[in-house]
Amino acid sequence: MVAELMETVGIGHLVTVDLHAAQIEGFFHIPVDGLTAVPTLCRALAARLPAGVVVVSPDEGRFKAATEYGRLLGAPVAVLHKSRENGASTRVIKVVGEVQGRPCLLIDDMITTGGTLAGALQALLQAGARAEIYIAATHGLFVDGARAKLSHPAIRGIYVTDSVTATTSDWPELSVVSLAPLLGETIRRLCAGQPLPDLNERAIAGAESPPATDQRLHNI
Repeated sequence: MVAELMETVGIGHLVTVDLHAAQIEGFFHIPVDGLTAVPTLCRALAARLPAGVVVVSPDEGRFKAATEYGRLLGAPVAVLHKSRENGASTRVIKVVGEVQGRPCLLIDDMITTGGTLAGALQALLQAGARAEIYIAATHGLFVDGARAKLSHPAIRGIYVTDSVTATTSDWPELSVVSLAPLLGETIRRLCAGQPLPDLNERAIAGAESPPATDQRLHNI
């Protein structure tokens, strides 16, 4: 219904960033270009992650994205396997990959209540991971007590993009990475009739590098 409404009001071309499900593109009858913020986030993370970090997918569904993080950061990848306890909750039953004594980068496409990542954090610590955990996600919604769930001494940094305006301005561990260069270059290319395939790789290479500020909650 939302896709039809957007087309009805005259939208003729759609640009998305890390859809929760890629199949959503199939609901549109207009051109859709799907971008990813993974290279942009990796560029921000590269100089801030400790040596020996392991990229961790919170479930099988995000393993492909975790693999891309691992490729760009030159890091190994682990994945958490879950079992469903009931219709509303799951439990991590196995950590597949070597995390013993190593710092970890937990990734996801979005953070809503923080419950998935909080559970993943506990599973990693129980598996012997170093109490030095970083989190990266494209969309930071932070609703329903997400900050409380993610305010753990082992979490050293949380990185999200500005796809959604961050409402928490006094969270020392939270950093916001700007998507403006990626979206600006996308719009320029579309207006000029130029292709987009290499755009995400250019982001990690630093072709467009926005400034950082000294604020705790800052744009990178």
